[in-house]
Amino acid sequence: MEKSKEIADIIAGWFKAAEKGDGAYALANVSRAPSTLLVGTDPKEWYRGKTAAQFLSDEAKSMGGKIKVKVGKVEAYKEGSVAWGIANPSITLPNGKIFQPRWSAVLHKEAGKWKIVQIHASAGIPNEQLLA
Repeated sequence: MEKSKEIADIIAGWFKAAEKGDGAYALANVSRAPSTLLVGTDPKEWYRGKTAAQFLSDEAKSMGGKIKVKVGKVEAYKEGSVAWGIANPSITLPNGKIFQPRWSAVLHKEAGKWKIVQIHASAGIPNEQLLA
């Protein structure tokens, strides 16, 4: 396994595209394979295959220009045809609230191009609050 600037750039680009409302970025960088999976922060956000890419594209379009994103630190690695990365962006929502999701992705090389095959986003909640 080796660190990968190429994968880190794809992940950083993901957040920059979301800020701008660039839904085409999701369509270009998310795999349409049936095994592709998106698990979002909302309990209802479980999307598979091409539905995941379309959901992410639509979400970027609807939020574009309304949010501000600081990408922050991105860690990314690759080995062979598989890559993965994590990010901890800071997203300022339209109401001014700041949301800092924990975000990870797995990528796979398809026809010579890296494609996201799994995304997981979650909201960190202290154990004391979760279990209280």
